[in-house]
Formats: sequence, structure tokens, C-alpha cells
Amino acid sequence: MSILSAAVLTLSTALVGAVPAHAVPGGPSQTATSSKVAYAALGDSYAAGVGGGDYLDACLTSPAGYPSLLSADPGVNHVALLACTGATTADVTTQLSAPTRQTKLITVTVGANDLGLDVLTTACLTGTIDDCLAAVAVAQAKLPQLAVDLGTTFAAIRAAAPKATVVVTGYPLLFESPIDPRKVAVNQGIMLLNDLIEASAIAAGFVFVDVESAFAGHGIDSADPWIHDIFSAEAFHPTVAGYQAYATAIREAIGRVDLLD
Repeated sequence: MSILSAAVLTLSTALVGAVPAHAVPGGPSQTATSSKVAYAALGDSYAAGVGGGDYLDACLTSPAGYPSLLSADPGVNHVALLACTGATTADVTTQLSAPTRQTKLITVTVGANDLGLDVLTTACLTGTIDDCLAAVAVAQAKLPQLAVDLGTTFAAIRAAAPKATVVVTGYPLLFESPIDPRKVAVNQGIMLLNDLIEASAIAAGFVFVDVESAFAGHGIDSADPWIHDIFSAEAFHPTVAGYQAYATAIREAIGRVDLLD
């Protein structure tokens, strides 16, 4: 379970050696050419588009990521793609220099890195079931602090862009109908994380987009996976089709947001 943490890339690169292992969290990857930003994408490697390929910068921003897909929609202008691989909730607050009171749409995917999922990843992919369950318990113990940190981060986003529609996404379940208890534990951990993110987003007055159903039938063990498996340098991140599903789910949740001048 290395959901979109920099640790995922570190582990995967050790196995395959194809993708840079780390980037500076919170660093802007692509900003609007003017000081006016109508759409800003914040968050971690899922928000940067890791898994989509053709990376544009050290943050591993991909033109196939869901923010890039949304920014290509008709009428979407003045885009700032600020998400960065490895970002935590604290790092997202450093990505807030671009959004302003005039910003109309913000998307955010964040939370997994705060739980230290590199330890959980190693335990569940290389250890015993006892190692895995112990690591899951450690991650779960961090959930109360994550709830506090999400609240702080979401409040900072609202203060920076009071007029924006803010869309917060969850994460897909990695495995399709798993039998291995380690994989079951991973999926259950993701569901707990998603539930916490959803509750925090709703409390902040934001729109939450649950992608668990969007990825149903397309987990790693499925016939048509939308998530890269462990043998990929982009392990446990969405494929191009997965990011298209993200973009579709966001569009359906908010309808059209007019971002014309």
C-alpha cells in the first residue's frame, strides 16, 4: 500500500529504476502565465499525475493527470498545476501562493503521505501478515492527527480562495476483490483514509469525490487494471485510463465551472 507517496516511487524505482524517486513537496510544477489563477490543482503525486507518463518537471506533473485533463476543458483558463509528488497536508499550504480571491475552482488530493505509508508499503508487500497488520495499526493511529491537519489545510485553502469551488478527492482501492489478507488490510486502510478525508471535506463545505466506485472492476488484480502494479516504476498510481476516470468523476460532481476571463 504505497498509495501515492514519494515512498511508492522510491520503492518502485529500486525495483525497476525508471522514474525519479523524489521531488520537492509543495513546489509549483506549472503556473499560469498571469497572476490571475482561475483553476488551481493542489496535492500529492495523484494530483500531479504520477502514472500518466511524459513528466514535465521534478514534481512528476503529467499531462495525463486529472488536473491537466480538466485544464484542457473548454473555457478553462489561467491554470496553476501546483501538486507535487511527496506532498503532505502541510506541504499543500505552501502551494497556496497562486490561488487568489478570484480563483473559481481548486482540486485537492492529499492525506496518504501524512500517514507514513512507506512503512506500511514495505510491511504489506514484503513482510508477513503480522508485519502488515502491525503497520496498518500504526497508520490508523495517525488518523486523529490527520483529521486535525486536514482541517487546518482546508481552512487555509478557503482563506486563500474564498470564492472557489473546492473539490477534494479520495483514493481508489488498489486491489480487486482480494483474498490475500494483506491486500484486504490495504484496501480497508484506504477506505478508512477516504472516510476521514470525506468527513473533513464536508465539514469544510467542500465537494468530496469518491473514486472507489469509479475504479470498481479496475483494481490491480482485475482483467482491466487502471492502477499500475508492483512491477511498474509507477506502482500503485493510476494509469492514463485511471486519471480519465478521476476527471470524469470530478466533472460529474461539480458540473461545468465557468473559468472564462
